[in-house]
Amino acid sequence: MPSTIQTPEQILADLGIREPEDLEIEAIAEYCGATIRYKPLYGCEARIIGYHDRAIITINSSSPRSRQRFSGGHELGHWMRDRGQIAFKCDYQSYVRGWWASNPETCANRFASDVLLPLGMFQPRARGLHVTFETVRKLADTFMTSLTSTAIRLVEHGGLPSMLVCNTPQKKEWFVASPEVSGRLWPLARPKQGSSASSLLSTTREAKGPIDVRCDNWINHPRADHYWIKEDSLSLRDGTVLSLLWWEDEQQLLDLDEYEERMGSRRSDGRTDWE
Repeated sequence: MPSTIQTPEQILADLGIREPEDLEIEAIAEYCGATIRYKPLYGCEARIIGYHDRAIITINSSSPRSRQRFSGGHELGHWMRDRGQIAFKCDYQSYVRGWWASNPETCANRFASDVLLPLGMFQPRARGLHVTFETVRKLADTFMTSLTSTAIRLVEHGGLPSMLVCNTPQKKEWFVASPEVSGRLWPLARPKQGSSASSLLSTTREAKGPIDVRCDNWINHPRADHYWIKEDSLSLRDGTVLSLLWWEDEQQLLDLDEYEERMGSRRSDGRTDWE
């Protein structure tokens, strides 16, 4: 077990792991002082109990392998970052919806991503690929990871202007954006009826795959109706809808930047209306 709290990058370097097929979560956890066991669980996907410098992580033996691996990485994140607390018990929603707020569940999800989708391995395989769930599934198969965690990694580190939005029938849960989009454009509180996600949230129909939609169905900007984006949405088992938004035509972002600069200049002259 490492003598000090290490980052995922340091842990993988210590273990000499350089390829996705070597990312064995059981071996990584054991190196960190946590033993992974599998048994049927009800009401949660995984749990961890720690004492002094050892922990037991129990993972639902009935879950798909990709979810088991992410559950192991998530609980290991609790062990490495939240040690000293008595125990954690995490359900499916922790892994799907716990990506936004600053809390132990979000931190544990991020730790799991750094362990199972390390950037040094992920970026060369994802760079420049289309931002669709077909791409996400291929990368998820390579790394044996969940669709949600892989989609987030693709948006944040795939190198193309994009966004991933998580909606439930009740509200927008969270979103992440690529560096080209982050801090510049924001999704609406709810997608409009012209979006694929709106249909999935209100019915049980199947996703259509990537479609071109007008930007104002998704984005809160005065000139969003002038542009189009590519949307790929899918419904998860609990009714949550994940939507990948991709600015395939990057000229749109350049135009919006120019428009914002022009309007900012006009507002400094005392004009406040959008034109």
